[in-house]
Amino acid sequence: MSHKTSFAVALIHAPVFNKAGESSATSVSSIDVHDFARTCGFYDVSPVYIVHPAEGMRQFVKDIQEHWTTSKRGKLNQGRRDVLSQIKVVSTIDEVLADKDYQLWYTSAEAPKKGKLVAVQELRKKEGAHLLVFGTGHGLDAKNMPDENGWLYSIEGIGKVRHLSVRAALAIYLDRLFR
Repeated sequence: MSHKTSFAVALIHAPVFNKAGESSATSVSSIDVHDFARTCGFYDVSPVYIVHPAEGMRQFVKDIQEHWTTSKRGKLNQGRRDVLSQIKVVSTIDEVLADKDYQLWYTSAEAPKKGKLVAVQELRKKEGAHLLVFGTGHGLDAKNMPDENGWLYSIEGIGKVRHLSVRAALAIYLDRLFR
C-alpha cells in the first residue's frame, strides 16, 4: 500500500432507505458508535465519521465521546478514549467532503444494478484519500448523496440471514482491505 493512500469510514444515518423503500433517517445506536470506533482503531483507520441530520442524535454521539474522553472512564480505559477521540460527528456527507477530498466507495447488502463494482482489496493500489461509506436502515439512498467513485462488492453469505449488521460488515471489509 502506498504511503499516499489513506482510509476513513463514514456511518450514514440519512439519507437511507426505510423498510418501505422511502428515503429516511435512522437513530444512532451506541453500540455502532463504540464498535465502529474500536474496529477502525484496530486497523488504524481514521477518522470515523458519524453522519446524522438531527442535532439530538449528534449530541448523543458527542455525549458518548465526552464520557470516554474527558471523564474518569477515559483515564481508566485509555484505549477506548483513544479510539472514540477519532470520531467526527457531522450532519451531512457534504460536511465530510468539506473536511477532505475523499474518493467515495459505497457499500450495500445487495450489489447495485448500476455503477462500478470494486473489490475492497483493489483500493490498496489506488492512491489518495478513500472513504468507505456504510449505510444504516435498509441501505444508502445514493440518489440523494454525492456521486460515488464506485461500490464495494457485497459480502456474500451462505446462511439464512439476508445481510449482516453494519458493524460486522465494517469488520469484514477492513480485514479484507488490510490482508
